[in-house]
Amino acid sequence: MKNKFLWISTAILFCFTSCKKNAENAPVANNQKVQETGLHTDFTCRMKVADGGAVTEANGPANKLWGNGSTIKVRFNGGSTIVRNKVKQYAKSWEAYANVTFSFVADNAAADIKIAFDQTDGSWSYIGVDSKRYATSMNYGWFDDNTSDTEFRRTVTHEFGHALGLNHEQAHPDANIPWNKQAVYDYYMGPPNNWSKADVDFNVLAVESRTGLNYTAYDSASIMHYPVEARFTTNNKTIAANNTTISAKDITYMKTYYPGRS
Repeated sequence: MKNKFLWISTAILFCFTSCKKNAENAPVANNQKVQETGLHTDFTCRMKVADGGAVTEANGPANKLWGNGSTIKVRFNGGSTIVRNKVKQYAKSWEAYANVTFSFVADNAAADIKIAFDQTDGSWSYIGVDSKRYATSMNYGWFDDNTSDTEFRRTVTHEFGHALGLNHEQAHPDANIPWNKQAVYDYYMGPPNNWSKADVDFNVLAVESRTGLNYTAYDSASIMHYPVEARFTTNNKTIAANNTTISAKDITYMKTYYPGRS
């Protein structure tokens, strides 16, 4: 019912999204910290994939979902009080729709999702229950005390969407985005991202198979959709230029696969 794909490095389970290497040490996008007063320039999220995970599971397979009604423990490594409180606030916004509870625990306590704030590592997450396997399972690479509330909301809800099993929406099998692939490669393989071609294919250009995929209708308004600039399309049209909130179809997906909340 919705290509909120489990960005477990399978066709793009994007997310956890972030998504491919040795999880605990794997380098992610090499984004440098930017002082934020508005939206972060050139938003990217790199879904991470569990070691040995098949790419086809990146679309949000059921085996990456948490048990319905789960209490998911979350801990921090670093981050100021202001930043931590904003992450908590927007992570818990998913609880209005998904029948799960995020419980934020002490820094030295056992946890399912482990959040870091490495400024050299971009923003990323593992997909769904894969988060439990890694010492760091989510990162926020550009947050500081000056980050705008809109940017906190956009980035935190996106990454926690991955943690709940959603993939990148542009990989939806019905998206039919007319990519200008060379322009996409030129951009993401250059600074500040410096991604490999495989990274670009996985995080941006991949199209998911319908087999085993949970999805709703394609949703260009989804919080899980990458911004697609006009220069990245062959018809010079922008898609999802500035998605900063959880969409109606994102909510439908959560209520379908984590039922029980009104």
